[in-house]
Amino acid sequence: MDKLYLIARIADTRVALRSRSIHSVVAVGTPVEVPGAPPHVAGLFALRSRVFTLIDPHVVVGLAPVAVAPGQRVVVVDVAEHGYALLADAIEDVCFIDAPEVRVTGKLLPGWARVAEAMIEHEGHSLLVVDPAHFISLPALKAA
Repeated sequence: MDKLYLIARIADTRVALRSRSIHSVVAVGTPVEVPGAPPHVAGLFALRSRVFTLIDPHVVVGLAPVAVAPGQRVVVVDVAEHGYALLADAIEDVCFIDAPEVRVTGKLLPGWARVAEAMIEHEGHSLLVVDPAHFISLPALKAA
């Protein structure tokens, strides 16, 4: 199972997420807004008697936030015993990738550099291997 990945488009970039870090992929309803939440928290939603914090990866990597569309698919993960869901632009596939993960050698934008752990080749394309836990907490913002 170490070579099983979820291939998705998150924040306008094709990424690979290790399957061991994923709980499920579901469609989200309308989230409840959280006043005073950090900018990357898009709201809360309930699923099977659990409440999940909805994370907007666009904000995490330095892009403008996106509106949540009812029925949009999210990647559900548990981090430190809390439930989170990452907004996904698209879910492409779940597949075994035999290629080795390699160190990122190119220069990434700061947001992507913080969440990317490696690169992997799949069907002639390079994918960023990202850890969902890195999308959860943002570094402290600098005072103006």
